[in-house]
Amino acid sequence: MPKIEDYKIVKKLRGGVIGKTFLVQLIATSVFFVMKYLDYFDPEDKAKADEEISLMRLLDSKFTVHLVETILQWIQICLVIGYCSGGDLTNTISDLQKIPEKDRMIRVWEIFGQMTRSLNHLHSRGIMHRDLKPENIFMNEDGSVRLGDFGLSKDLNEKTYATYAGTKAYMAPEGHLTKKLDLPSDIFSLGIIVFQLLTGQHPFEATSEAKIIDKIEKGEYQKIP
Repeated sequence: MPKIEDYKIVKKLRGGVIGKTFLVQLIATSVFFVMKYLDYFDPEDKAKADEEISLMRLLDSKFTVHLVETILQWIQICLVIGYCSGGDLTNTISDLQKIPEKDRMIRVWEIFGQMTRSLNHLHSRGIMHRDLKPENIFMNEDGSVRLGDFGLSKDLNEKTYATYAGTKAYMAPEGHLTKKLDLPSDIFSLGIIVFQLLTGQHPFEATSEAKIIDKIEKGEYQKIP
């Protein structure tokens, strides 16, 4: 049975919406993993954690981060997840702005193609990510892309929409206006990310989150330079 003592913490990572996240190393092999701590005390916490674990197992593929194992530790459950050494897409967005436009376009098309296949993998199973943003898209050393952080993902097989949730600056206008989201809402978020990959800027750039939301609602986006 796996134990928390089998791992040593290397550093804290930027966490998801739910839970604290760390880079850890398996002592026996020196292999790196990501460990995500989720509350597992009251029925509501258990239901949320169990749903995230269930979705990760359902979606496990070359398109998603891999859930290696879970470790129950008193009032928390720890998710041990495969580590993507290339970091998240925020690093890639910055790096892409430093290379010639032709090379950048080629690389963006490669990433875009992988991301659309990854979303199709989710959507074909009736699953909406609901929090698609650069921090939840991870890169391997070979340049392959994996989706992660399914803490807000929702199974829409038994309903036509999901309730309002996610990062507001990447949320589709219907989320802000009607408080309802559906599978195409993920595509809107993907569009924002592709714009950032190309330009290094948010298409609805503004001085505050409230102004970004207002621009999203009105469709007032900036043009690609």
